[in-house]
Amino acid sequence: MKSPALRQFLQAVAADPALQARIGAASDLAQLVQRAQAAGFAITARELQLYAHDEAFTAPWWPWTGGGRAGRTAFFRGQ
Repeated sequence: MKSPALRQFLQAVAADPALQARIGAASDLAQLVQRAQAAGFAITARELQLYAHDEAFTAPWWPWTGGGRAGRTAFFRGQ
């Protein structure tokens, strides 16, 4: 079950184009977590990894968009 922080983060990103741009420009998982935490969301890399296949992560603003399955896997594994 997703934590309240992750649910709030996903809702906030979906509603805020500026946050979408900051999150979408993350170059790796650590940077994505750092940007989320800087925006006030207490989420972890592990939590994002656990829910990486959630429908919410298919939106076009995520950093792995366009990279296919291999791109998503590489992003979450730091490769």
